[in-house]
Amino acid sequence: MQPILVAIPACTIIGFGNIGKPTDPGDVWPALFSRINDITDRVNPHETIGLIKRNELGYLAGVKTASNSEVPEGMSMYPIPAGQYAGVTHRGPVSKINETFEKLTDWLGANHYEPFDVVCFEVYDERFKHEQDDSELDMFIQLKPV
Repeated sequence: MQPILVAIPACTIIGFGNIGKPTDPGDVWPALFSRINDITDRVNPHETIGLIKRNELGYLAGVKTASNSEVPEGMSMYPIPAGQYAGVTHRGPVSKINETFEKLTDWLGANHYEPFDVVCFEVYDERFKHEQDDSELDMFIQLKPV
């Protein structure tokens, strides 16, 4: 696992769930997929986003949209702030995603990077295959500005 550092522009996520309140990811993904076509102005029709904010309850399953997109009824919006992020590709079953997340946070500490705020998100695309060994998804953690 070799993380990369990447500058990510600000973007807006619209979907189901909530940052700041207990949310079960297993509940919000089916809700998102049942109404994904209600979200207009999707930036990439082949990606979905899973978002958490460290040290806060909650989870948001959604898609990147234009910043001025209308939020459909029953959905939530969350802005991902622009900044530097550490990213890594998780390979393997999604049930082992926490192992990759822990390795990434360990790498950050060992390389003197400090997580910030901290927005963390996962990008799911055509490489994602749930519990299959050849499944892939990308993970990003916001870094503290220097």
